[in-house]
Amino acid sequence: MKIETRVDETHRTVTCSLDGELDVHQVKGLKSTISETIHPGDWTYIIDLAKVGYLDSSGLGMLVYLRKEITRQGGRLQLLNVTESIRNVFSLTKLDEFFGLK
Repeated sequence: MKIETRVDETHRTVTCSLDGELDVHQVKGLKSTISETIHPGDWTYIIDLAKVGYLDSSGLGMLVYLRKEITRQGGRLQLLNVTESIRNVFSLTKLDEFFGLK
């Protein structure tokens, strides 16, 4: 899994673009990398899933953890470019509403 992170201090946004599979083998390192970017306050965190081809339950769990932690710190998490197959995983687990996916 490749991750590209951009921090925009001016607009208080952190964008993480993921490329690969979001599964049990990737979650620990990815969770640590993204967690290091979490700032207290009104920040927006964007996770771009355009190049994620597979998402398992551990990947879902990591995203739920990140959303809760970011919200606890006063920020927002947005998922961008969610493919149809990944969107189906969110829908089947009823997490589409939790993440605000329409």
